[in-house]
Parts: sequence; C-alpha cells; structure tokens
Amino acid sequence: MKITKGRMFKKRVIVMNLSTLADVAQVISGFAMAASVIYLGIQMHQNRIMMKLNFGYKLNERLYRRYFESSHNENFSKFLSRNWREEEFENHDYWRMTLWIQTCLVDIFDSYEQFKNNVIDESHLTMRIHLIKSGIMETKMGMPTWNFWKQSRDREFVEWFEKQVFGEILDTEGGVSPEFEEFNMVKK
Repeated sequence: MKITKGRMFKKRVIVMNLSTLADVAQVISGFAMAASVIYLGIQMHQNRIMMKLNFGYKLNERLYRRYFESSHNENFSKFLSRNWREEEFENHDYWRMTLWIQTCLVDIFDSYEQFKNNVIDESHLTMRIHLIKSGIMETKMGMPTWNFWKQSRDREFVEWFEKQVFGEILDTEGGVSPEFEEFNMVKK
C-alpha cells in the first residue's frame, strides 16, 4: 500500500492531537491537585476552629454543671458557704474541702495545657484562676493540696500558677504535708 501525502498528514494530526490532549490533561490534573491541597488546608483550618470551640464549650459545660449541681445540693452549698479560713471542721469536711480544691486545680491544669496549645481562649483560664484566687488556697487545706499536686506539674506551670494565685513563687517543695497525714489522706 502506498502512503500518500494526505494519509501521512492525518496520522500526524491524530498523533499531535493525542499529545496535545495528554498535555492538557496534565495541566488540568495539576490545577485539580492544587485545588485539592487548598481545599484540604481550608478544611483543616475550619476543623481546628471547631475543635477549639468544642473544647472551650466542654470546659465551660463542665464548670457550669459543677456549679449547677453544687447549687442544687443544699448540704454541699452550705459547706461551700462556710468560712473555710477561720472555722474548724471535722475530718470528713477537710476531705471534702481537699477534693473540691483538687477539682478546681485539675480544671486549671486542663485549661492551662489547652491554652498553651492554642486550643482555647485565655478567658477560660482567667475565669478559673479568678475562682481559685477567691480564697480557697488560703485555707488549711489549700496550700497542702497545692504542694501535693505541684510535684506533678512542670516548673513553668508551677511558677506561673504561684505568681497568679499567691503573687510570688513560693519556697515550698511539693510533697505530702502533715495535714494530709493528720486526716489519713496518705497510705502509710
């Protein structure tokens, strides 16, 4: 079969069209990949915002639930309203006091970590510090509870917390205090 000039031209056009088509497909594929990466970035940013909002909501919900439950428990509300600095309490009340302080401290620990990781707004942490600065750390069980828990925290947090709550970095070491031993809060 003899190839004529017209047939050869058609083959070149077909080959050229397939090559051009492949190039166009690669360009479109590149744009699609770039668009996918941009979309993924937007989704990750939105997910981070939602995570921050959700975590802040859960922290507040936990705090408000604690307030709500405390206000509906007449016995516990009476206990909270007593003068913890000056009154004498029975041993079981010192236990309750310590557990309440621990609950407040753990809430601050969680909030501080999440604030440091940019997961929550500083207002969540400020609200909790304001609560603990209301005087419960100045009670008979405040300092012993802090001394017990401070040994589990890093130096940066301990210094920050003590400056916030006590106005200075304290000279006391963490550990078990005589108050904990007195109220049988430590295994011997």
